[in-house]
Amino acid sequence: MSLLVALIILQSSLPMVGYISLGGISITTLHLTVITGAVVLGTGYGTALGAVWGLSSFIMAFVRPSDVLTILLFRNPIIAFVPRILAGLVAGLLFNQLLPKVRTGLGGSIKMSLAGICAALTNTLLVVGFTWIFYASKAATMIGHGANTSNFGFVMLVMLGVNAVAEVIMAGVVTPILGQALIRFRRR
Repeated sequence: MSLLVALIILQSSLPMVGYISLGGISITTLHLTVITGAVVLGTGYGTALGAVWGLSSFIMAFVRPSDVLTILLFRNPIIAFVPRILAGLVAGLLFNQLLPKVRTGLGGSIKMSLAGICAALTNTLLVVGFTWIFYASKAATMIGHGANTSNFGFVMLVMLGVNAVAEVIMAGVVTPILGQALIRFRRR
């Protein structure tokens, strides 16, 4: 667990490691550490790693924001913490409750991939949902002149949609690779 916490801190601190900035969006790789930890160590650890990820997001939004969206979103503690904590929880619950005896092999890899995809979607959908709740009407007011919340929603969906696709694909592919290796390593 402490190694994964250190990895999250390292990923958060090094530019282009934990958050890869591409134009106006920032794609994270931190979710891979949280999801893999949840799958290998269990739901409680995944939830705790999600909290560490949330804390790192919150701190980095003040210390070294990568873009304007990071400043807007992750200085809000609800947006910074809740989606990340629940991503770890979802990954752990899915992997450990769905066919609990199957952990390795093809069945384990499929479960890990499913847990990774669902956890990444949980994070992204909650970030988008909370952003809508907290900022949609404010953004439309700031833009003014015929702008409304549907315009803001469209722009937000396009930006975060690209982000979500990349993060979901990464989670679905990388989680079983890392997870299977770590489960085998822990058996020794």
